[in-house]
Amino acid sequence: MHRSTALASLRPWLASLLALTLPCFAISCSSEDGGTGGSGNAGASGNEGGAGGAGAGGAGEGGAGGEGGGSDGAPPVPEDLVHYVTGNALDADVTPTGPALLLMGGSAEVIESLEWWMPFAAGGDVVVLRTSGEDGYNDFLYSDIGGCDSVETMLVTSRELANDPYVAFRVRNAEAVFLAGGDQATYLNNWMGTAVEDALMEAWGRGAALGGTSAGCAVLGEFMFAAYVDTVYSSEALEDPYNEFMTLERGFLPLPPLAGVITDQHFAARDRMGRLATFLGRLIQDGWSTAPIGLGVDEYTAVAIDPEGVGRVYGEGAAYLMKTSTPPTSCEPGVPFAMSGLTVHKLVAGDTVALPAGTTDVPGQALAVENEALIPADPY
Repeated sequence: MHRSTALASLRPWLASLLALTLPCFAISCSSEDGGTGGSGNAGASGNEGGAGGAGAGGAGEGGAGGEGGGSDGAPPVPEDLVHYVTGNALDADVTPTGPALLLMGGSAEVIESLEWWMPFAAGGDVVVLRTSGEDGYNDFLYSDIGGCDSVETMLVTSRELANDPYVAFRVRNAEAVFLAGGDQATYLNNWMGTAVEDALMEAWGRGAALGGTSAGCAVLGEFMFAAYVDTVYSSEALEDPYNEFMTLERGFLPLPPLAGVITDQHFAARDRMGRLATFLGRLIQDGWSTAPIGLGVDEYTAVAIDPEGVGRVYGEGAAYLMKTSTPPTSCEPGVPFAMSGLTVHKLVAGDTVALPAGTTDVPGQALAVENEALIPADPY
């Protein structure tokens, strides 16, 4: 599949138009290629917050930041921070029981996986990070899932905000942090190498539960498809593994269960097997890893990773564990990608995988890439 530069340049404009015209309760922020990804339950795009409350706000309040620090030692809220708090605005003094990790493939939330995830917060505070949208997760997590002291959504839309003491304090002291769907390029551009990154790792070190859906899931692996230019289709990746859309990144969050792992989302629905194979080939060719692992998660599906590193699949779809035993046979600019020695394990609800080793009892299927095509042609 070819696409023109003109079409690619229209995508941000079209996404902005949709965000303004579609009802906020009906869509959430999409993954990197402008689809619907996110949640009918909780995701919400649309207008940013209104004029603001003081401090962190009370239950259900939001908008631009206000004055003063909190009695819990929180620094003052920055004036340009759009945030929404539901529940107790003060920091809960509890100890989370993780660390645990939740990888969701996008579209509607997988309720049973969130019901598994929330108890690791031990009744403490949940922070939702995003760069667009509103407070769609607040009532959903606080009331529908329940079991937490508060939910605070923060739109961390700049590196200045990502380095702000208040934002870092809330993330560092959270018992659970969820990265909403959106645009992973904005997450990496605004958050990587900032106090937010450090605070996320400090929360993990305290035993917090971390998680993400769609674009939020995309940035949790050691290696990431960054989407700095736009999405990349499998056909484009197979045609030229170094095309302009193949922007890979590393070094954001060194989460032990995902060492050596690159994730992908909306997997079968958007036919991403070919591009995931190409991601692995690029990681080997570029010297980033000798044996990378790919984990593609379907929509309506989640992989819940416990403190021991065991991931269990929840939901309606599958998680595809891709491993390789050999380097690519062809991986260079302007030349079609070719690779053999790939193995794909299709994990469905109840199946498990030990991470980061990638071991599972689920049998694997051989996969190869030749002449810009997958063998077998339908590996799902």
